[in-house]
Amino acid sequence: MPEREDPGQERFVGYAEAAAYLGVKRNTLSSYVAKGTGPEIEDRQVEGQYNLPVFTRAELDRWKADRPGQGARTDLILAAA
Repeated sequence: MPEREDPGQERFVGYAEAAAYLGVKRNTLSSYVAKGTGPEIEDRQVEGQYNLPVFTRAELDRWKADRPGQGARTDLILAAA
């Protein structure tokens, strides 16, 4: 019997796929990751000239559960730390 993959290890390649799963725009997700407030990138995958981030479903779910609500002033949280 073939071993089934853990659904939490499902991989999302690129910002567009991950953003669609999270329900945010691609540029929003890219901005969160660049600021260090987004989900952790699991790996990188080279496709042609692009070096795409790879996210796992488990990491996206973890980040989504911990994400501040829309309109939250995350800049104030970082400044206070």
